[in-house]
Amino acid sequence: MTTLHIFNPEHDLALAFGGKYFTPPHAARELRTNMGFLPALWACDGDVVLVDDVDYAVKAARRFADRCADVLFLSLADLRQQPSFAEHASMRVSPWGWDAALRQQLLSAGIPVGLLPSEERLSEIRRLSSREQSVALLADMRQRIASPLLVGESCCCTDEEMLVRLMAATGDCVLKSPWSSSGRGVRYVMADERQNASVRGWANRVLEQQGMIVVEPFYRKVKDFAMEFELNEDGRVAYLGLSLFHTQHAAYTGNLLATEKEKRKMLCEYVPDGLIDEVASAVALWVEKNVAGIYVGPFGVDMMIVGSDEGYRLHPCVEMNLRRTMGHVALALSPGPVEPQKVMRIVHDVNYLLRIVPAANNFVNVI
Repeated sequence: MTTLHIFNPEHDLALAFGGKYFTPPHAARELRTNMGFLPALWACDGDVVLVDDVDYAVKAARRFADRCADVLFLSLADLRQQPSFAEHASMRVSPWGWDAALRQQLLSAGIPVGLLPSEERLSEIRRLSSREQSVALLADMRQRIASPLLVGESCCCTDEEMLVRLMAATGDCVLKSPWSSSGRGVRYVMADERQNASVRGWANRVLEQQGMIVVEPFYRKVKDFAMEFELNEDGRVAYLGLSLFHTQHAAYTGNLLATEKEKRKMLCEYVPDGLIDEVASAVALWVEKNVAGIYVGPFGVDMMIVGSDEGYRLHPCVEMNLRRTMGHVALALSPGPVEPQKVMRIVHDVNYLLRIVPAANNFVNVI
């Protein structure tokens, strides 16, 4: 079966917008153009990758020729001119993430409606992509796993009165909009800033536009990491691996490329190995119960190690991403057992570039 792969990094912004006719900001369009070749890293030979600029994608993929599948790069214009391809009954469409705007783009390019999720299904995927579901997953894991080494609280507010009350009870806290991208929908609020006009104005806008806001305690983060999964057609979840990454001001900056054994060893300096397995199993159970039958494809759950007066603790669900993540990209670039650790970064130098560099000690320590 031929798969049509699409890197649409504006996906989270499109979810927040919610409609079919979404125009991404310039930075998101540039990222899509420059990094459109990425699916070639996990595609199969003979697959197709939809890109904005075919020549640019071909050149970018050459830098990772030993990792990329033998794929055909096509633009939307190419699709419109190849009706025989668009009508291929056995074709499968696999984007970075599903949203109404992408569906509209593909329909306009001549992709048959039967190959795309229905509007009703996309509405459900959007609902499941809300941080409200991350709150539910966290609550389920805290109930399911009886370990004093787990931390994490999260609550959804639907009005200003409830928000003020929760912020007062929480102290230093983190406010999150239901849908956002790259940290834009996350606001850190210290206890003495609760009455700040800017904070209150931002929170009220989120409540007005998205109908909800998530309130969480502020934790002293020691290490970011994630677990990456795939929800298959049969409704079963497959665990794919760990992602050790770095953020700055809640925005992604890079991933450690190492073997699963090496990444597991790093985390086990903070929490027991068995707890990591318990958390992975709990995620799979919740997703199979609540998401299967609606969404099919890759997803990830961001987590973190936090420091406390009693020692290190594991926060098992900072956020669930019902889409492919940079952690999945890192897994596609994982080194072999005898290869050295490296770091994957997305940098902007005239254009966005994917760079793989040696894992300097200072970066590994940050991760």
